[in-house]
Amino acid sequence: MKPRNGISSDDVRKMWKYAVETDFHAFNAVDTATENKLTLEYATAHRFIPFHHPLQESWSITASINAPRNLLAIADKCNVDVYNLDTGERRVLSGHSSKVSTLGFSPSDPDLLVSSSEGAMMAREEANGRDRYQIIIWNLSNLPEGLDNESLDIDGVTAAGLRAVNEELGATLTLTNEEEHEIRTALHKLIERFEAYHKVPASSRLNGRINTSFQSPMFSNSGKHLIYLPGSRPHSNGDDTWDIALYSLQDGTSTSLSGHRDAIMWIGFSPDDSLVASAGWDGTFRVHTVTGQEVWKWETDRQNWTGVFSPDGRYFAGTDGAGIIRVWDLKTGLETAKDDFGPGWCRMMDWSPNGRYLAVGGEEYGRIGLYAVTEGKLDRVQQRKLSLDKCLLDDIDMPTRRMMGHFLSVCSVKFLRSDSVGQHGTLLAHSTLLDQGVEVFDFDTGRGWRFVPSCDEHDTSPPDAPQDRRAASTSWIWNERTRDFGVISADGVRFWQL
Repeated sequence: MKPRNGISSDDVRKMWKYAVETDFHAFNAVDTATENKLTLEYATAHRFIPFHHPLQESWSITASINAPRNLLAIADKCNVDVYNLDTGERRVLSGHSSKVSTLGFSPSDPDLLVSSSEGAMMAREEANGRDRYQIIIWNLSNLPEGLDNESLDIDGVTAAGLRAVNEELGATLTLTNEEEHEIRTALHKLIERFEAYHKVPASSRLNGRINTSFQSPMFSNSGKHLIYLPGSRPHSNGDDTWDIALYSLQDGTSTSLSGHRDAIMWIGFSPDDSLVASAGWDGTFRVHTVTGQEVWKWETDRQNWTGVFSPDGRYFAGTDGAGIIRVWDLKTGLETAKDDFGPGWCRMMDWSPNGRYLAVGGEEYGRIGLYAVTEGKLDRVQQRKLSLDKCLLDDIDMPTRRMMGHFLSVCSVKFLRSDSVGQHGTLLAHSTLLDQGVEVFDFDTGRGWRFVPSCDEHDTSPPDAPQDRRAASTSWIWNERTRDFGVISADGVRFWQL
């Protein structure tokens, strides 16, 4: 067959069969050549919480779980569904006029939830500022009456509006069925937007955008501050003002952090919440105090993507567009380490709770690097990489095969805390775009788990079957107290116990 000239992400998803070229191994492994042939465990979920209805985008589900691990929030179009994981009950929060893109629970207040939508209009100015206020702060213990239910019969209202229009037109103008449908659709969208806006009090809204890209947190570690990007989105890939706002959830005041001149990719707090670091496409990493004073500015010759503070607050690590990883000393501002994990971007990274290891996710083939960190110095000790060996590639040319590897970029890399092992255990969770499976690896024991749930409980296909038959997602939640690991799919959330 003639080699293909191009391939889509859907094509790759249908062809993809799970295969690993190089895998992680236990820290104490003697023969790593043997140990990296680890057989992952495919356990059966011990608990399932079904959603009210299947979600449309099963591979990019926006979700958050609160600190006590009893409430799960899911973005469902313009609404936020909040499920009680103990009872399965659902509450619907309707207040956005467009698709909810980000949401998150406060780390300190189990009833405080923040959500953000993309904006019904992309224009910079909108009448009365209605569509510019896209962030909503929800207090689940004290919601205004009618906020968590569908109180207005919009279909009935739009039908009545259309009848009124036809009565006013009389014999002067007779609308066709297509014209009536156009009026009905326009009225429905407008009333839906207006109802959503009026449901939420102004005191619960902020004008701006929440940035959760590349594992950016929404809140400070204490939960006292919400971090967001104020106003409408500036121009990227140029020279524009990109500011950061810290909103105090205690007194409602905001502090501005300035300096970036291009898109901000990542923002995060130091462990003691005294510093805020950010990575931007303007080739800079910036570190501010929470009062707005710039402490450090580190320049690279590339767009910067993500960062992370060390658990002791001594060091900061970041990545740029060439796959270069750097570490800086926050006391001196000096660079202490530099390593090339390219080719390609590295847009995910995390520091282990015990401070000993740094994990970095690459742009292609699900590549994850594990670094040992000592006094700010890096030593790459392990690497995990996927393979296309099991895919049927007879009619795919080599340039296209290489391009397929980019569809397997890493979407999450997070070390998991666990009460049962304190700060010394090293559990790493990771997921890869289009693979639609989630994996957890225990470096202390060498055990690994792979989670690929199916909507059809009678589906007996192997876990490495083509993923178009599966309903898995790259979204997951973790309960460090019970060691329950939940994978969120289109139809619900399934829990395994590690």
